[in-house]
Amino acid sequence: MNLMKSDISEESKIKWDHFLSGDNDAYKWLYKTYIQILFSYGNRFTKDTEIIKDCIQEIFTFIYKSRHKLVVPDNVKVYLMVSLKNKLIRTLQKKEFYKSYESDATEAVQFALEPTVEEEYIEYEDCIQQRQRIEEILSVLTSRQREIIYYRYIQELDLDEICELMDLNYQSAKNLIQRSLKKIRDHYDGSFESFLLLLFLIS
Repeated sequence: MNLMKSDISEESKIKWDHFLSGDNDAYKWLYKTYIQILFSYGNRFTKDTEIIKDCIQEIFTFIYKSRHKLVVPDNVKVYLMVSLKNKLIRTLQKKEFYKSYESDATEAVQFALEPTVEEEYIEYEDCIQQRQRIEEILSVLTSRQREIIYYRYIQELDLDEICELMDLNYQSAKNLIQRSLKKIRDHYDGSFESFLLLLFLIS
């Protein structure tokens, strides 16, 4: 994980601690820091922007009302991502958008890596072409495989954090990454290092 991300993570934990002590400015800082990150993450599961916004608002409302019961999480971003993912899944299930999320056989949920509208607006043509190449390569993966590649190589999360997000044990997460990478290697007609560089460029 690069230094900037590490610094933000540590500052977030400090702000969270201040928020739990009643500092509303720290709460506002957390909201402003993570709202766009969470919105972009929500877009990986659904393109219904109103549902994403509503779920994010509900999460921050819950956090504020429950602050006397909460503790400082090991990783604020992962905690918020887990909260949003669970909220989205429950909300979408109620609306019958999909069923059986855990089943790769049915692929009921499509974890997407294509750019959001906002990302497309700010990207240059060559970057869009890189994303298209990534999408082509990742199309051979199942939804869960795409998701774990996103967490590991774009979000740069460690395996323990990925386990929390995907509700996997350590060995299962490790095996899923290995199977995903093997499938990419088997289908990708270039150097694997170049593929990882492309992933870095679009992150």
